[in-house]
Amino acid sequence: MKALLVLGVLASAASASVLSGPAGAKVRPPTGNGAESVASAAWPAVAAQLAKNIATASFAHDYERVWGYLHPTYRQAVSQSHWRRCQGAHPAVPRSVTITRVSVASATELPIQLSLLGRRNVQEIQLLVHFTRPGVATPQLAVLYTFWLKQGRTWTAVWLSDEYGAYKAGRCYVTPQGPPLY
Repeated sequence: MKALLVLGVLASAASASVLSGPAGAKVRPPTGNGAESVASAAWPAVAAQLAKNIATASFAHDYERVWGYLHPTYRQAVSQSHWRRCQGAHPAVPRSVTITRVSVASATELPIQLSLLGRRNVQEIQLLVHFTRPGVATPQLAVLYTFWLKQGRTWTAVWLSDEYGAYKAGRCYVTPQGPPLY
């Protein structure tokens, strides 16, 4: 999962614009298109809740549960023991950090070329993570990116190509910003 440390104050919240069309026409496709408003007909409620669940499990270092959310094709292609060692070496949140709240910041449908799965439309769920850490008086925020693929009625987490490539090559995946929430 990619994470980006947000320093300072979050200045704006994401909002979806309403598309205009001919009278009586649907203004938004039923599968979602771009950033969707929370509770709109196209809001991916299940994927959004799963994103919060996987983040909570990751923050609690419950790696067995996190692994269970991953698409079966990736679970078969990458050693769980290697992935687990990477999670332990580069946890999403160090034990000294306290997560105070996790909320969904936005959801965007994206067409992406996925390793092993081909070109698919995935749901990017951005989570806003509120946290505190010792020695810092003010609460801090981070944005955590998760990616979900819907097949039938089932949503599973997927890795983007750079993350999959790192694990498949026997390396650990760490974002360009370093381990998240440091």
